Amino acid sequence: MRDARTTTLRRRFAAAMAAPAVLLGLLSGPAAEAAVRPAETERPSALRVMPLGDSITWGIGSADRDGYRAALHRRLTSAGLDVDFVGSARNGRGPDRDHEGHKGWTINQLAEHVEPWLTRYQPDVILLHIGTNDLVQGVPQPARKLARLLDLIEAAQPDAEVFVARVVGLADYPNLERLERRTAAFNRAVGQIVTERGGRFHLVDQSVVRGIDMRNEVHPNDVGYARMAWNWYRAMEPVLNVDGTEWPQVANPDEAATSFRCIEYSTLHPAVRGCRYWYLRGPNRTWQLPVTQRVHYQEIVDGEVVDRVKLVTRWVSAR
Repeated sequence: MRDARTTTLRRRFAAAMAAPAVLLGLLSGPAAEAAVRPAETERPSALRVMPLGDSITWGIGSADRDGYRAALHRRLTSAGLDVDFVGSARNGRGPDRDHEGHKGWTINQLAEHVEPWLTRYQPDVILLHIGTNDLVQGVPQPARKLARLLDLIEAAQPDAEVFVARVVGLADYPNLERLERRTAAFNRAVGQIVTERGGRFHLVDQSVVRGIDMRNEVHPNDVGYARMAWNWYRAMEPVLNVDGTEWPQVANPDEAATSFRCIEYSTLHPAVRGCRYWYLRGPNRTWQLPVTQRVHYQEIVDGEVVDRVKLVTRWVSAR
């Protein structure tokens, strides 16, 4: 880690760790929000973090419209960071609601506005998740547009640490083969673009959020957003952890035994739709949903055919 960057980050590193109550409520809860809610006054020493992107940064699909932002803020606070999320947009119920997530925006739309945002808010850290709308709309050459956006970010805020995401995957919807191919190709290009830049650009693989992590076709549900928060957090630690103390690893959503997921539609099974508890089961640790069905059958009793009904539970596995 370069000395200048280390000095800057040290100035922005909080001295005290967060209270244990925050650790217990990383993913949700008003008590945790109150425990880490920052003062409304400006904090010059705080680490300024700009969540930047489209409706996924805004939080569409999450119950509280916080997306990944609230869970990530709590995690960073629990790691001892004095964090200030910055941006012109503000929504949700989390401890710090500022961001630059804009519903429906493409890469070029973000590029048209990013320079004045960076000049105004001077973020130390940028979390960029963009490209989904380009892929859905079939906008040509999204990877080239992303590279140009990164050029603009680097020119406007050269000292910022920029975490660039492979975009989230898709839900289990029919007829998405073409979009899946575009998404996979774009994500491969994102990896190459970020790797070639190196330096202050860091790749974060959010493409693992997919399938039952999605509330609808392209937006995560609360579990998906919790996974996104975890992925950002784990990617940020090697860069922002300047005192060598390991950041807390509690409440890893990938290690939970159960999860409550809201899914609007799925080709897996009609019972998957709605809000249901899923269970991590079997030797392969697969997410599964119990589905109870009525089974009609006949049996012979005293020489007569009798109609019977029994309840049978089977498990639907996620892909």
